[in-house]
Amino acid sequence: MTKQGGGTKRSSWLTFRRRLLLVRALLRTPATSAELVTVINAELGEQGYPEAAVAALKHDFDALKGEYGCSITYDRSSRHYILADLGELALLDLPEPCMEALAFLEASFPEGSGLPEHANLRALLERVVLLLPAARQAQHRGRRSTIRLGFGQGAGRIDSDTLAIVKHAVEERRELAFDYLSTFDAAIPRRHRVAPYGITFRPEGHGYLDATVLEVTPKGGEVIHAAIDYRLDRIVPGTLAVLPAVLPPIRPTPPSYGLRYTLVPQVARRKDVAAYFPNTDISYHDDGSATVKATVTNLWQARQVLLRYGDACIVHEPPELVRLFHKTTEGLTRIYRAE
Repeated sequence: MTKQGGGTKRSSWLTFRRRLLLVRALLRTPATSAELVTVINAELGEQGYPEAAVAALKHDFDALKGEYGCSITYDRSSRHYILADLGELALLDLPEPCMEALAFLEASFPEGSGLPEHANLRALLERVVLLLPAARQAQHRGRRSTIRLGFGQGAGRIDSDTLAIVKHAVEERRELAFDYLSTFDAAIPRRHRVAPYGITFRPEGHGYLDATVLEVTPKGGEVIHAAIDYRLDRIVPGTLAVLPAVLPPIRPTPPSYGLRYTLVPQVARRKDVAAYFPNTDISYHDDGSATVKATVTNLWQARQVLLRYGDACIVHEPPELVRLFHKTTEGLTRIYRAE
């Protein structure tokens, strides 16, 4: 009797484990019956499904539906099983601060929001909510977050194939080549060969490739080994190529520049000036102004940041950045003098 009892307990545990593995597999992705059998047998080996696997699989589905109220549907067109609701088998609950964080993410990345990189965030959110008990799901749907991340809605659409290829090149640490239409290229893109290091999405809604410039054809004003943020929506779709060359273990050091600028008392007198650049050192003066020193590698980006101050900022160094501001000032003068 003891042996038989032990065998029964073991059999019950294996059955429960098999059904739990089924749920885990369907949480990952919809699957065919053959795919589910393969997953279970790969995990449990000889203790997985017997030869009559399809019948045993359906029996497990019936048990999950009957015992826990799981909602498992079958899509005949794709022949995939889909886990729609865990019922009483909800595997996750969260404390209130985490529920607030979930609402914050929901408000920041609502369903149908534009950028393709948000799709994976939406999938993650939906999976987390699916794991919650029914009452907590209802609470989440009724909650309105008072804070959210702000992303611009006017950003250019990023080609999904472009994003996938760029991500692949970053993950594989391989050189990348593409045609790129910058702000200053008019209507004719140029070929860029770069070392890709990461993708960043900024609050204004644009996505950028952080890359080191290796070659540009035809040549322009780019500095070789400079770090440049390429806007993903300006990479010409269909022109990307992941190259055989592997990136070196250490990123090439871009040219660096000592930055020095003065902020007038109007913006510096409260002594809360933001540190936008690496190695920032801020000196406040008796008249309320401030001198800021820092190190920069991207002059174009530094100009964009400092232009936010308008005429409350005076750039002293480096001379290359001062020339950029002269050029910008001349352009603005032509525009507004014409009016």
